[in-house]
Amino acid sequence: MRTVTLSNVLIVAGPAASGKTTFATQLASRLSYSLFDLDQVTGPLVKQCLALLGQPDHALDEDLGQALRPARYESLLSAATANVVLGRDVVIAAPFSRETRSQDSWRDMVARWSPPFANDRVDGVRTELVFVECPAPLLRERLAHRGEPRDLLKIKTGVDLSTPFPRVNFHPVDGTADAEHEVERLLAELDLESVAAGPAGS
Repeated sequence: MRTVTLSNVLIVAGPAASGKTTFATQLASRLSYSLFDLDQVTGPLVKQCLALLGQPDHALDEDLGQALRPARYESLLSAATANVVLGRDVVIAAPFSRETRSQDSWRDMVARWSPPFANDRVDGVRTELVFVECPAPLLRERLAHRGEPRDLLKIKTGVDLSTPFPRVNFHPVDGTADAEHEVERLLAELDLESVAAGPAGS
């Protein structure tokens, strides 16, 4: 018998150190959605791969990182999609710079969890893109403050840290503002009802 459900997929994109993981975590907490973050899903395995290859953590910002990118995003999206197909609501956090640079690339990604599915279990999925904005000087300051080895190349080379704005419809979030306030504002904008008393740790 066919099961008809409706899932919500909230994509939280933005540059490194913009605050997207913090925002996505609070958003998922308020809505009781499952959370899938690129670094959390793939980080330990990537770190081990780099170690086995004798490469530093910041090699992710070089050619090796580009070679690993498809597998990292495939792992992230496969895990999230498996939950969506079961009718679960999810928040997915990653830069998503390639996936949001054109309507075609965006549609290709969203098609993963859009009907029809082979098992025909999900009738409808609402996908919304959220983009966390943050000025480049503050991004650099935050990267330096958190002191992660993987950020070393970004800090030393002085490259442009900003991520181009998506070329598809998105909901902007101010990465310099209080995350709790921005979550509340977004929930109202998306007409989504919080099921938690407040974000974790509040």
